[in-house]
Amino acid sequence: MWKTESVRTTSFVAGTFAVVFVSAALVVACGADALEPDAFPDTLDGSSAADGSVRDGVDARGLDGAVVPMDGSSNATDGSAAAPDAGRPDASTVGVVCLAAAPGSYCGNDQMRGADARVLYQCPGAGRPPTLSTACADGCVVVAGMADHCAAPVVTPTTLRLPWKAGTTMQLTQDCNDACCADHVGNDRYAWDFANGTGFQVVAARGGTVTHAKINSTKGCGTSTCADDANFIVVDHGDGTQATYLHLQGGSLGAGVVCGGTVTRGQVLATAGTTGWSTGVHLHFQVSGVHVGAPTCECGAAGTGCAANTVPWANFWVNATYPSTTTRFDEWATASQCANRRMTMPASQN
Repeated sequence: MWKTESVRTTSFVAGTFAVVFVSAALVVACGADALEPDAFPDTLDGSSAADGSVRDGVDARGLDGAVVPMDGSSNATDGSAAAPDAGRPDASTVGVVCLAAAPGSYCGNDQMRGADARVLYQCPGAGRPPTLSTACADGCVVVAGMADHCAAPVVTPTTLRLPWKAGTTMQLTQDCNDACCADHVGNDRYAWDFANGTGFQVVAARGGTVTHAKINSTKGCGTSTCADDANFIVVDHGDGTQATYLHLQGGSLGAGVVCGGTVTRGQVLATAGTTGWSTGVHLHFQVSGVHVGAPTCECGAAGTGCAANTVPWANFWVNATYPSTTTRFDEWATASQCANRRMTMPASQN
């Protein structure tokens, strides 16, 4: 075997055992000497390791997005006249008045009276009503030295990136469908374990809503008695898939991360740890189907509202109905080509 300071760990998944040896030096061999026997839930890996529609009865953006002149004149391509109220959602902004002397574009909260802050108005001068208005779905921007304008749409990336910060070297210590430990198989086939011998920052591989989180455990061990001591974060991507981040360090929830709130790709979620059925610091990562109708945020917004030795596995863990799914990362397109790999991971773009 090619390692030093070996530690013996027993892993259990769906009623099976696996015995593994983990190297503190991250030097790995196949079979019983492989680094991480993930279990149900997992085990060791670690080796050393608003649309603000216009409220304007004088001018409005039509329901189809077309701008309707406030004086009711035609803006149709066929030359037909638009009715004065055509496309107006309501008349709640009747009486909007421009206050700026200079003609131009003004957000509703910039030198306007009776206006909607989420709407961009075209003003002809002080004391006069706007001639046009545009609802800004992503907000209206006021910046000194430039014309007011609608904010650009926020685009949520739909691809995954490796879940650690750029510049962090990482080892793959257990592959998907790995032969070593009888755990990354079956419903949990597409799961990976990553470690580098430190408690590295775990970041969101993709943005979404945090639906399950627990972060109050500080316990981990090499037997199934610690399975429910695992800390975790689950992020729902909004397309029927979710990512699970497991074995997180107790009390390490990232700034601004709350269960029920949203996170963006690359945002720090927590720190890698060795809680639960684990004897080495690492991250277990997998993508699976969202459990339709399951309870969420069982441990509260801060992830500390349930007992440290409690995990609501049935609400998010893989099963026959919601198995793990094939996964590719921007930096690692061959992730799901499972081959008992032990390797230094590509550099993360997060």
